[in-house]
Amino acid sequence: MSLFIHNPVTGFVSLLEHPKNSGFPVTSSQLIELIEQSPFADFAIVSANIGKLFSPSKNYQDDSLIVARALDASIFIQVDEKNMVAEATLTTAKGGALMSIDKAREALVDAGVLHGISTRALDNFLGQQFDKPAGVSYRAIVAHGRRPKEGSDAKFVRLCATAQDRVLSPQAKEGGKVDMRNLGAIITVKPGTPLMQRVAATPGEDGYTVFGDVLPAIPGKDLPLQPFEGTKLDPTNPNVLIADCKGVPVALPRGMRVDDVLCFDNVDIGTGHVDFDGSVIISGDIKDGMHVRASGDITVLGFVESGQIESASAVTIMLGAIGRKRENDEAFTCKIKAARTISIGYAQYCHIHSEQDLFIERQALHCDLSARRLIRVGKANNPRGKIIGGNILDAMRIETGELGAPSGTKTRVFIAQYWHDLRQKQLQIADFEKLLATKSAALKQARKKAVKIPAPAKRQLFLDKIGASEQQIDIRIANTKRKKHLVKQKIAQLLATSRLKINELMHPGVELKIAKDSKHFSRIYPPHLVKMSEGKITQSF
Repeated sequence: MSLFIHNPVTGFVSLLEHPKNSGFPVTSSQLIELIEQSPFADFAIVSANIGKLFSPSKNYQDDSLIVARALDASIFIQVDEKNMVAEATLTTAKGGALMSIDKAREALVDAGVLHGISTRALDNFLGQQFDKPAGVSYRAIVAHGRRPKEGSDAKFVRLCATAQDRVLSPQAKEGGKVDMRNLGAIITVKPGTPLMQRVAATPGEDGYTVFGDVLPAIPGKDLPLQPFEGTKLDPTNPNVLIADCKGVPVALPRGMRVDDVLCFDNVDIGTGHVDFDGSVIISGDIKDGMHVRASGDITVLGFVESGQIESASAVTIMLGAIGRKRENDEAFTCKIKAARTISIGYAQYCHIHSEQDLFIERQALHCDLSARRLIRVGKANNPRGKIIGGNILDAMRIETGELGAPSGTKTRVFIAQYWHDLRQKQLQIADFEKLLATKSAALKQARKKAVKIPAPAKRQLFLDKIGASEQQIDIRIANTKRKKHLVKQKIAQLLATSRLKINELMHPGVELKIAKDSKHFSRIYPPHLVKMSEGKITQSF
């Protein structure tokens, strides 16, 4: 016969008779052991009542006979500080009812969680009740907010090939060999030819918190399609750029240009120097001492031999450029300069400067090289070209296979030298801040004196003038702070992105300077990356 009686309505478990009357159980420990061996083992023990049952008392008949009670499963919802994640903590039942999915959803609603509830996660979470012991707690994430998805910027898709594309894809001969001198027909366009299409920016997708608050998306930049010389917008579709005249198409960042084109077999004393407002294509070589200058692209399929090239656009030299060996600080006889990218097969004793990127396919020997962004020696993806001797005067990033020579040929590399200009701007801004602070202090002193002027009209006149001057000073201070922050950001970005990547070997004799820090290398190093870290040049292998 059982010692206990269970009330399913209240969930209480009581003794049928007081132990002092029945004589059993004798101790509280014995009673608890009996409960644990009964069908009510999972119920919550009411320790306070059990203790009183076995304590000496004259009025023991008043003692409660309730020794255990059923507790339903409970759930607690906690949301992170960003309102993006809701975590549920469930305490399993002690003889009571399990947590149902309806009650769990009700608890989520009571906590304000309205969006991002995962039915699958909630089912899995509640299903664990059957495997967990009574009265234990466990937790899981049951709802996620969604971060906004940024829109994509407007894109510009070229609809026609350019002369540079053709140069980089020479025509095949019989037997599959490539003729580097044969580009096929020169790429020209006629009026009305589609050149570029603008793909509009997307607005992005709004996000939301688990509370249902909308997180607005940042739309993409809706940049316009820019008509340049020789082009115009299609009257029937403003997102398409078409040719307005016959000529050679030249790709630009957000549009295209159609140039007149001038073609030569070679540039030598027979042609004279070339200065052309448009693009120039030379199927042969630029001979010793000749100059070629153009407002458009300059494309040379052969060699440049101690010549000078200057382009307001891009320069492509298929085979290479070679100057004469110079003595001491003698000027280079071969100079190449471009406002956009320079692509060249090989360079020796040359001065080459690009306002964008410089790509050398095989190697650079004893050259002075500089680029605003990237210098890459070798083919794309994993460059394995060589830089031997000379100077890299400036670049943000350099990628090459080998740097220097086994003989220890002196090779100097300067990276992120724009840092010095930015640092100078910082000093100028600091000096200007001191000047503004001095003027502001002088105006405060002037205001104190103006307040003491006895004549009201004269006093007000001075105060108005001082107020106007203070307003101008405040505007200048605010502008100066913005400039200071912008320069600081530029310096941080420059140092974070500037690096030298060696894919094969760095030989002894290399002198490296990144921003203001310098380092000399006197031994061979395997493939590694060199960059700035905490103001110092560091190598990672």
